[in-house]
Amino acid sequence: MMNVVADLRGQLELIRDQGRRPTCLAFAASVAHRSAHRHACELSPEWLYYHATRRDGLRPDQGSTIEATRAAIWHDGQPDETFWPYQGRELSSKNYQPPGGQPAVVKCDTGQRNGRADRWRFELDGGSPVVITLFISPVFYRPAHFVGSEAVMADDRVPIDPALAHAVVLAGHGDLDGAPHFLVRNSWGLGWGWAGHAWFPESYLTRRFAGAFVIQNGASDDVQSNDTRTHSRLRVG
Repeated sequence: MMNVVADLRGQLELIRDQGRRPTCLAFAASVAHRSAHRHACELSPEWLYYHATRRDGLRPDQGSTIEATRAAIWHDGQPDETFWPYQGRELSSKNYQPPGGQPAVVKCDTGQRNGRADRWRFELDGGSPVVITLFISPVFYRPAHFVGSEAVMADDRVPIDPALAHAVVLAGHGDLDGAPHFLVRNSWGLGWGWAGHAWFPESYLTRRFAGAFVIQNGASDDVQSNDTRTHSRLRVG
């Protein structure tokens, strides 16, 4: 059985589906941002994605970066989802702009995290979900197997493809037969894993790590300059 040590599913909002747009980082960050504020309503990933892509000078179909997303959370903040609901279809640069008016926004500090799994566990034990970017592999697209009521994904040794950068949320940790695992919350709807969540071996996540951050007041970076696996300017989506 899965020995669950920390599980934040109960404090996070319902799973959403980003569709075919490269907005995974905005979705993951929005979940963590709302959790940090204990905000009553969903925050707008569309607003966050718009401001992050503008900071990087990217088109709406090009994804976003950790660096720009963190800056947007602090400087631009996020309004409620009702101000700018998520657009299910891809938009052209010419038509991509927020509604008029100045919405009320929430803002927060962020802290970049390195590829050390013990730090991820520390954050989760303290109640903070971790936004993490990975170079995913085909296992993400396969059905999970079940250990009791928990969906579990197997590790694999598929070579890393830098084009497959994807952002998710770490929402828990535990171990399976002594092997450390983390609970991954995806943004591909309720049909992925079990109700949008699945457990992954720590080895899968650390090997495919591309960057991570937490959203909390007083957060500070712990990324070392020689951590060459951290790609804050990587386009994710």
